Amino acid sequence: MRAARVWFATGWVLALLLLVAVLLGPSMLYTVSEREQVVVLQFGKVVASRRQPGLYFKVPLVQEVRRLPRTLQFWDGSSPADLLTDVPTADGFKIEVSVWALWRIVDPEQFVQTLRSVPNAELRVKDFVRSAARNVITAHELGELVRSTDRPLVDAFARDVQIGLDADEPVPAPPRAAAVRLGRAKLVEKIREEVQRGLRGGSRGGEQGRGIELVDVGIARIDFVPDVREQAFNKQIAFMESLAARYVNEGELRKREILNRTQADVQKIEGEGAREAAILRGRVDAEVTTKYAEAIRQVGEFYNFVRTLEAYESVLGGRTRLILTTDSPLLRLLTAGPEAVASSPADGEGGQAAVGRAVLEGAAEERGAAAP
Repeated sequence: MRAARVWFATGWVLALLLLVAVLLGPSMLYTVSEREQVVVLQFGKVVASRRQPGLYFKVPLVQEVRRLPRTLQFWDGSSPADLLTDVPTADGFKIEVSVWALWRIVDPEQFVQTLRSVPNAELRVKDFVRSAARNVITAHELGELVRSTDRPLVDAFARDVQIGLDADEPVPAPPRAAAVRLGRAKLVEKIREEVQRGLRGGSRGGEQGRGIELVDVGIARIDFVPDVREQAFNKQIAFMESLAARYVNEGELRKREILNRTQADVQKIEGEGAREAAILRGRVDAEVTTKYAEAIRQVGEFYNFVRTLEAYESVLGGRTRLILTTDSPLLRLLTAGPEAVASSPADGEGGQAAVGRAVLEGAAEERGAAAP
């Protein structure tokens, strides 16, 4: 009987312990992954830190687990709020600079005691990086910030302009840059060293540190302020407009030269063509005249007779009156026929020709008599 009561009490105790373990287990156990690190706080004070992955115990309701990233943290300063604006260089230029930084937590206990949270740490990193970048940039010239070596500059714009120029026109000389003593890489290294001193607390003479480490820092973008950019663009626009006007004037000049030369060539060709046409026309007319004379020589008598008949037809109308002498070829032609006229010459000419001339003279006399 007594043994039964003992077993019964033991069962109740075990059940009670199991219930407590179920209820308090999540607050007693915690895990740490390979991408994080853990700091255990007890009443706000750091009592332990865990950096290795695994399962760990803590006192429930008393101790608090604060998880921190173990990976690299990236701060991007390209947002308008984080952009460095109106930063003057040593040679008088005002620029806008976008910087970035990589950092990580190396001492979680010191980190929690000093910065408490990741957003606070990122804010401190941003402040130190922006301050160090401004200090270094203002102490050096713009050429030191954008260049790393003294290699000769290649003016890409002048090279592009040369494409549109003649071969004998000179290429605009590239601007002569100042000698580079440090260069961009060394200036970035100076920014890194200054930020690391600030994060370690060395800038104030202490060694307490903040539990974070700056891994790397860099300059993402450098640009002129909007006013300077607008002036540079306007200057470039004015230069391009002057260059375009020069090309237009040269094109118009060459156009006029080509038109004048073409017009002269056209006039020369037209003159030569007209001269050759006149020569050919005169040659053809001479050939026609020669052939016409040859035909007349071959059929002269018949041709004279036909022409005489045509003259009679045009002269002798219904009301024509003729006054003829007895030796007139026309009278002989009308009375004796063409054989009598052809056999008797008149004034050393052919009879038919004399008849024709007599007909014409008679027609002229008739018109003179009929005139008032």
